[in-house]
Amino acid sequence: MKDPIVQEVRDARAAVAADFGFDLHKFFAWAKTHAVAEQKAKHWLPTGPHKTLETTGGASKPPVARKRRARPARVSI
Repeated sequence: MKDPIVQEVRDARAAVAADFGFDLHKFFAWAKTHAVAEQKAKHWLPTGPHKTLETTGGASKPPVARKRRARPARVSI
């Protein structure tokens, strides 16, 4: 029985390999330059306290903090 998801992944992998002429060095060189360009683009994105997040209420909400639960002490006898 063939899994259609596995077949789709294999077809996509074959298409990417064909795009780079089945040369891993070319693929990794492209991936490295792409990662550097993506990092530079993220560097220029606006961040900071002046940026408001869009929520359903239109207001900025702080992230939810998790409370730590105290663990009972283990007593060895």
